[in-house]
Amino acid sequence: FDINHARVRNIFIETTYILRKNMSNQEDFLKLLGDELSSASKGRATVKTTDALSGKKTIMLYFSAHWCPPCRRFTPKLIDFYNTMKNKGGQWNDFELIFVSFDKDEDSYNEYTSNMPWLCLPFDADKSAKTTLSKKYKAEGIPHLVVLDENGDVITMDGVEEVSKDEEGARFPWKPKSFSELWPEKVLTKDGLVDSSTLDDKYLMLYFSAHWCPPCRGFTPTLSKAYTKLKEERDNFELVFLSSDSDIDSFNEYYNEMTFCALPYEEREAKNGLSKRFEIRGIPSLLILGPVPPGGGDRPLINKNLRYIIENGDFSDFPFHPKPYGDLELSGSEISSKKCLVVFHENGDDDEQKEVINIVKAVAARHKEKS
Repeated sequence: FDINHARVRNIFIETTYILRKNMSNQEDFLKLLGDELSSASKGRATVKTTDALSGKKTIMLYFSAHWCPPCRRFTPKLIDFYNTMKNKGGQWNDFELIFVSFDKDEDSYNEYTSNMPWLCLPFDADKSAKTTLSKKYKAEGIPHLVVLDENGDVITMDGVEEVSKDEEGARFPWKPKSFSELWPEKVLTKDGLVDSSTLDDKYLMLYFSAHWCPPCRGFTPTLSKAYTKLKEERDNFELVFLSSDSDIDSFNEYYNEMTFCALPYEEREAKNGLSKRFEIRGIPSLLILGPVPPGGGDRPLINKNLRYIIENGDFSDFPFHPKPYGDLELSGSEISSKKCLVVFHENGDDDEQKEVINIVKAVAARHKEKS
């Protein structure tokens, strides 16, 4: 009785925590959208955001602008898709689409939204909220269509591509396959193919790269040396190359330069799916996943940016959990994605520099605990 009682109590606590977290995420998401949305198709009437999204299980954010030719080509397709889905009725009405404008003036905004059947962030909406939405959902280029669940968590960032491929919405909301569904049964080693299951208990590094990419060819020898060094120290990990090469000959030539494993070249669907899952926007890209959980399921993502760690040559912190601090020269690419404090310290001796670094570490650690 005591054991069962404890289990029920733990389940209750965990469920309560998840519900509170989801409520908090939903509240934060609604705050970003503002109190009201407008509807061009209804004379620009406004509606409360909470009322408009009540009961919606899927929300799409469409980042676009009138001045953008690719946007103007895509918007009619999206209008057709939206109307097709809404006309289906039933469960297909459990979604809403919100337009987030990148237009520079209200006249352009009004002209562009005049035929849009969905809801829009008002042109005079809080600019800081628009900026936060753009950064949070990685609207680095437009048109950009993000599909979210009711709490504002991302289902897919590739809505533009999905609408173009699935005009009737047969697979909507285009939830990506899990890692275990994408990962093939065989992995290529220097001794031939082996069962992927033999790697289940190991940390797994994924290296997205290609022979035609000069930065990749510059980084690969460094990675091969690092792999060999790490293998001498530990055997609880494996590294797998995922090729973006356009033909098997280029793949073979490039793989001959490597010391680690590879996804078989013919596994194009798996490679493309994994690139999408981990939002690989450029190469070379190196990330690390944890082992397969004891009860099964997807490997947890530990660190999405290992390149600078490998180039630095210090592998003492394996498996390289991200730190809330670091040398700007080694992690400068991340400074634009998060709010950062940058400390410049010049003309100090080594002891003073160490003191500054220790203070930054302590402050970063306390901030991480609070957040």
